[in-house]
Formats: sequence, C-alpha cells, structure tokens
Amino acid sequence: MASKVSSVVGDLHGNDERVTIGTRTRRISRYAPSLNLPTAEDIIALKQKKKVMSTGSELFNQKASKGIAYLQEKGILQTPMDPDEVAVFIREGPGLDKKVIGEYLSAKKNAKVLEAFMRTFQLEETRLDESLRMFLETFRLPGEAPVIQHVLEHFAESWHTCNHHPFADSDAAFTLAYAVIMLNVDQHNHNAKKQNIPMNLSGFEMVQ
Repeated sequence: MASKVSSVVGDLHGNDERVTIGTRTRRISRYAPSLNLPTAEDIIALKQKKKVMSTGSELFNQKASKGIAYLQEKGILQTPMDPDEVAVFIREGPGLDKKVIGEYLSAKKNAKVLEAFMRTFQLEETRLDESLRMFLETFRLPGEAPVIQHVLEHFAESWHTCNHHPFADSDAAFTLAYAVIMLNVDQHNHNAKKQNIPMNLSGFEMVQ
C-alpha cells in the first residue's frame, strides 16, 4: 500500500523540477498558469457591468422605458433598440417587477419586443396549457380584456407555429388559451367577482 501511495505522489510531482538555493532544495512546478483565468481588468469590468445591470433593473421597475434607455446609454443594449436584445433582458434581468414587465409587453407599441419575447420560450412539443403556464409565470398579465387579447394573440400564433399547426388556425389556439385563463380565474382568483356557483361545463363552453 505504501509503495502505491509513493508511486502516486511521484506521478503527481513528475512534472516538477528541483532547484537548490543555498542549502535548501525547492520543488518548482513546470505547469504553465491557466490561460482561462480572468484578469484583474476582466473582474473589474464584470463588477461594473453587474452594477449597471442592477441600476437598469431598478429604473425599469420605476418605468420600463427609463430602464431600457439607461442600459442603451451605458452600452448594454443597442441603439437603436434591438427587440431580441430587450426581450432577453426582460426574461433574464435581475429583480425585474413582473407587473411592470406585463405592462410593457402588453403595450401595442412594443409588439416587436413581445414577438421577440415569445421566441425566448421553447414551446415545441408542449401542451398549450403547459406552455401558457410557463409563459405567464414570467410576468403579470394586466386585467383589461383588450390587453389580454393582444398578448394572447401573440402567444397563440407562436405556440401554433411551433407545434406545426395542430388546429385549423391560430384563432382556435387563442380561443382555447383564453378559455383556460377564464377557467383559472373562476376557480382560483378570490378577488374576482364570482357567481354563486363555480363555472360548470356549460359555462366553460359559453366562454369559448
């Protein structure tokens, strides 16, 4: 056993060389330092970028356009605005307010960003209700019916295309997605005005 340990230790030091300085002998490794280690400048740049991103997120939560403009000014986001880049920031940015995200994405003037945001999701071979849940977990959907319709139209079109058009058209996907949301509100939203009895099958069919 001792010979095996000695052999392993010898192998570990096989690429070392001994240097005698005065009366003492030291072992110096001949391994070159890793070229993948970040430099001091890299670390400083990463810290600065993290600080800028944090400030941008805080400003975004105050007003979405303000946060995006700040990140453009700092060179984190491109000018003119790249919808795909903004969509990634909204999806992955630290500490973003889901309510503010929902308000920004649902504005019709930001339709290109909403389209790009949809492309950040993997919807292929995923049931509509599962895709809808994954989508709505990333922001808070505003309560106005026209706004909900606008957002769900983009969702339905994207899901329908990603899954090779399983229905006659994307309108059918939209109708099903809208009905799922209405059913979920009826069953789980205690702040919503509800009828005396929960929605039944006939009521659900009327929503569609």
